Amino acid sequence: MSKYLILYRHGIAEDKETAEEDDLRSLSARGKNLLKKSVSGFKTMIGSYDNMRIFSSPTLRAKETAEMLAVELEIDEPTYREFLGTGSGVSKLRGLLKEIEPGEAAIVVGQQPYLSLWSQEISGTFLRFKKGTAACFKFPDEEMGETKAELLWYLQTREFVKINDK
Repeated sequence: MSKYLILYRHGIAEDKETAEEDDLRSLSARGKNLLKKSVSGFKTMIGSYDNMRIFSSPTLRAKETAEMLAVELEIDEPTYREFLGTGSGVSKLRGLLKEIEPGEAAIVVGQQPYLSLWSQEISGTFLRFKKGTAACFKFPDEEMGETKAELLWYLQTREFVKINDK
């Protein structure tokens, strides 16, 4: 049975001028509103897995996004990993998959440029992650010997909202 990894870029944050440090920028009111509007469409796209876990960068905007997703998806609170905020190599990202069981999904909330780089490394596909964008990758059974993940879907906030509006 396969494992799933969903890369999710945080929502729209406050302007850089509003915070002393970039890592301390909060989601803007618009960012929170769009995230709430898009969650229903996100739920539709992720479907149902045996279990879902959220891992997040410790930057404030990522933490707020991850916490909102956890509440809306009615799953456990996020687990924070420093490397998700600093962009360490893909080996640590693949290590997260060892923490979930086959049939389960790991949602990773982070920021650019790391999400695009990780997408390239795990699937061979470079994706541009705008704020609120998510992509789902399927990792085949280890017994199959495949090293690349399959991209299942890639959507931006406005597309999640359209799913919600239908």
